[in-house]
Amino acid sequence: MFFFQHNKKIKKTPQAGFSLIELMITIGIVTLVTGLVMVRYSSFNNTVILKSQAYELALDIREAQVFGVSVGGNSGAFRLAYGIYIDLSSRNTYLLFQDTSGGTSKEYDVGEEIGETYTIDPRFTILEICTTVGGTQTCDAANSANASIAFKRPDFDAQITTNTENNPDQISIVISTNDGSASKKVVVYSSGQISVQ
Repeated sequence: MFFFQHNKKIKKTPQAGFSLIELMITIGIVTLVTGLVMVRYSSFNNTVILKSQAYELALDIREAQVFGVSVGGNSGAFRLAYGIYIDLSSRNTYLLFQDTSGGTSKEYDVGEEIGETYTIDPRFTILEICTTVGGTQTCDAANSANASIAFKRPDFDAQITTNTENNPDQISIVISTNDGSASKKVVVYSSGQISVQ
């Protein structure tokens, strides 16, 4: 009998897995993608909160409108104007007021505030107040700028008064991030319509 000797070369199969370089590259890519997502998430989060802050101001103005045209207040206050007062010397606050001067001025006077002062999120600021008259917009960002937006029965119309304009066609309150990277406008038209842009 003949015996054949198998002379096979034994091939070593490579072991499955990552080399150290492949592992380092994978970790680097995952870290980069995670970092990008976190940066974009922070920006997205600020945008959402800014929009929410603008809608909160718009709702507070709407609340003043509801108070002004409905029967709000005590027995002698049924015909008084209600409104929101914004003063840029304090860019993080605004207040609800009731015009106790008989409703004739329809603007805020010291001591007419009702309830607590509204405070906006410290990450944002009221940047400027813009008025539009006859299609021409004028913006004032000085600390001396202020605005009263009042509503009085039976009209839904807004009585807008600033330190520079009386009864403009519309007023825009610009809310911005503290770094100025994003902003939203709350627009109140003389017809009483309120929108966020």
